[in-house]
Amino acid sequence: MTVVKLRYSLAIDQAGRQQPSSAGWFSGAMAALRATSCACAALALVSGGAVTTIAVPKASAETSVKSVKHKIRSAHFVVNAVTKKGFKVENVRRKAQVYFVKVNQGGSTAILAIDGYSSEIIGLTLLKAAAGATLKVAGSGPRHYVDILYPFGYIVTESVYASYTSISSTEISSTSSYSYASYAESEEVSYEEVEHDESADLDEGTAEDTAGDAEASANDDADDGAADDNYDTNDNAADGGNDNDGASNGASDDGASDGNGDSDDG
Repeated sequence: MTVVKLRYSLAIDQAGRQQPSSAGWFSGAMAALRATSCACAALALVSGGAVTTIAVPKASAETSVKSVKHKIRSAHFVVNAVTKKGFKVENVRRKAQVYFVKVNQGGSTAILAIDGYSSEIIGLTLLKAAAGATLKVAGSGPRHYVDILYPFGYIVTESVYASYTSISSTEISSTSSYSYASYAESEEVSYEEVEHDESADLDEGTAEDTAGDAEASANDDADDGAADDNYDTNDNAADGGNDNDGASNGASDDGASDGNGDSDDG
């Protein structure tokens, strides 16, 4: 086991509790742990002559640093938009930025995958077709939403769907168009890019459409070139894998706070 020592002093907060005096001590410690080659490391907190050692799995360390709030379309917005398209919503779940909405239409049941950034339907899993319905084979048509009988894009099994975070009726009844969801960058759903089609874009023509589409483009495939996210090996290599501020800067630390929970946030 590798031990990473971090010296810090204690200060008294307003509630009378002892806290590390440096606001960035935890981020710095976790960055050091991520840099170790072993699967598990230990963090030694050194204050004066006292040493406290805490074992921290690297995966947990990275998640602790990377977990931030992301602005995505709200469940309320998604449900309303899907309902307007003629679907009856049965249940809503979410994994990171992607909503998975179980819907019924004309006796057919399906799961729609909807990107919370772009508000676009990025996949459809057909669970049950209505009696007498003409089924369409996945891949036999365009790579975008057509109708409830055409599976495409991001497809999940019903058991996998059931493992995702359930969205409560309280969240759905909220009238806000956006919400803030907490998840690590490593948890963001990466999927093969689908073809854009107006019928699949739930906020087509709105002021927020372009910005949301740009945000989603950083997560929709394995490598977008210059756009830097957890899945872009080319740009991450140039940045040392740590700097996710949207550009390749040739180093792991650009000396600025980029607001994404990276090692250079201070």
